[in-house]
Amino acid sequence: MKRALVVVGAMAICACGAKAKTAKTTSEEPVDTAHDTSPSGGLITPTEKSAIDAPKAGWASVDAEGKQAIARFADAYLDYVQEARTTRQSARALLAIAATAGAKAWDATTKPKVGDLLYWQDATGSLAFLRVGSAPVDDGLTVVLASHDSALIRLTPNPIYERSGLALFDTSIMGTLHLESWLHTPLALSLYQAPNQKGEAIDIVLGDEPDEAVFTIPDLLPHLSRKVQKGKLIDSPERLDVVAGFTAKALRKTLKRHGLKNGDLSGLEATLVPAGAATYVGVDKGLIAGANHGSRAVPFAALHALLEGKASRSALVILMGRDQQSYFGPGPEAHISNLLPKAIETLAKRVDALRLRRIMARTHVLMFDHNKGVRNRGVALGTRRDDSGPSAFRRAIQIFKDANIGTQLLQTSGWSQAREVASLDIDAIALGLPISGIGKPYELFSTYDLFQARAACLAWVTQ
Repeated sequence: MKRALVVVGAMAICACGAKAKTAKTTSEEPVDTAHDTSPSGGLITPTEKSAIDAPKAGWASVDAEGKQAIARFADAYLDYVQEARTTRQSARALLAIAATAGAKAWDATTKPKVGDLLYWQDATGSLAFLRVGSAPVDDGLTVVLASHDSALIRLTPNPIYERSGLALFDTSIMGTLHLESWLHTPLALSLYQAPNQKGEAIDIVLGDEPDEAVFTIPDLLPHLSRKVQKGKLIDSPERLDVVAGFTAKALRKTLKRHGLKNGDLSGLEATLVPAGAATYVGVDKGLIAGANHGSRAVPFAALHALLEGKASRSALVILMGRDQQSYFGPGPEAHISNLLPKAIETLAKRVDALRLRRIMARTHVLMFDHNKGVRNRGVALGTRRDDSGPSAFRRAIQIFKDANIGTQLLQTSGWSQAREVASLDIDAIALGLPISGIGKPYELFSTYDLFQARAACLAWVTQ
């Protein structure tokens, strides 16, 4: 049974970065903290509309049947995100979902037919799923691009040491985390080692079961100077060392019982994740709290949309796994440059440079770019977050309007990764999913918004 947390007086974060007013309520509906209006949710019938008043937004616009549909999808998402603690685990879970739907491996010898679902994976955890449509490939493809990579705390290759009467894990930070939020938080240790020549593998999580001890990061270890917390709580990510016990001998003995030779952690993928399951927040199950929603919600929604949708044009879902969100890894432009031609060559017999360029120019990309917008208002469409032409932007608005999808139109500015894709002469529309607390052990977002992300992807791949 999944636990539910109760949050009172939640603070909404506006797209411009300012804080909205704190709202308190005792009602059974999730709190509405936004001041804009949006259409009702995709595939959900509004309970009532007024010819004078603006349409209700979020859960206020959803009837009982719609709430049941949202709850079913949210339950499935919670099952997925509990398994998807790391990028590798996320890839495994998503591939399992696709395999259940009949997906087949995508390689150079593949001769697909209409309706086939193909999948591809690389060593960094990047995934691609191709649904073959009946329309000629020269009409272009519809693409959904998102990342299922996540920031994390990883153990160093030789992490165990003793100091001040404690056995500690030395850690390194990959990606961007809100470091202070990880202090005094129950943590579990995820350990993975690929199968060896004998077929033996390690794939365990320590600290997740009720009878298992957890790990934690103290705010100040006994051996640290007073100067460490002078001015700010954490002066360096190097301070995030983890308490693992009193003695290294006892720690290595425990690790050995779980199959690690001599308790040695070198050569393993050892990652610290929040202990316990992602969970509903509030008695009405309108919110979900857990780690890494910013990189898990959209990939889950996009894959389900591809599995459910049927359209004439071929559809491609690309999920980037850049291995710890390193900026020197392949970005959106590289993924599109590599995988879109691969998909086109799979669908077409002969493709020269001119034909490839024309097909790419007729391809439309929906790219999810970080968390923008106000929670419980649906997906957020920025008016200046990409380099798409006005006609492409209007087409995206019309697609979401026709599908009755909750959409926030935001006046935004600044750099966006969608511009990297636009540099390839491809229309790229940037969309955001409102998520609070990115980089914290408990990120918070609305189940209504999750369902709208699925509806947006479904409308896009079936346009």
